[in-house]
Amino acid sequence: MILSSLMACSSAEPSMKRINELTKQLGKIEKKQEKTDAAFDKLVEDCARLDDFLRENNNPKPEMQLLRAYLQQYEDERMLIDNDIVYSTSQIKNLKEDFKSGLYDEAQRDEYLKSEEKVVNRIEAKLDYFLDRFEKQSEFIKSVEKQ
Repeated sequence: MILSSLMACSSAEPSMKRINELTKQLGKIEKKQEKTDAAFDKLVEDCARLDDFLRENNNPKPEMQLLRAYLQQYEDERMLIDNDIVYSTSQIKNLKEDFKSGLYDEAQRDEYLKSEEKVVNRIEAKLDYFLDRFEKQSEFIKSVEKQ
């Protein structure tokens, strides 16, 4: 009995390392989400200010449509991203407990981890996409304001 428990722990070791890496990655993602939310909020304010300025000067900029589209796209995705982060955090916590209990064999652990890694990487890619767009749009606003 003790031998089988030791074998389950040793075979789960690489899986636990992957679980820990996913946990760290999710921590970074949560910080990235905070940064993205802050960039979004600032961009919304900047967009409103710039809209007023352009209207007053009768100087419409077609680029403003793109800016508004990115803002709307994030607004539409924001809650989904948040829900995905919460769900993935819960899933990874549950997997960690299941792995400690020796609930799955190596192939099952690998399958579940690959699935969670895909989800976590997808979340991070979405946040990277929006952060990149927001930074570029912020530069656009700065360039217009300098004119």
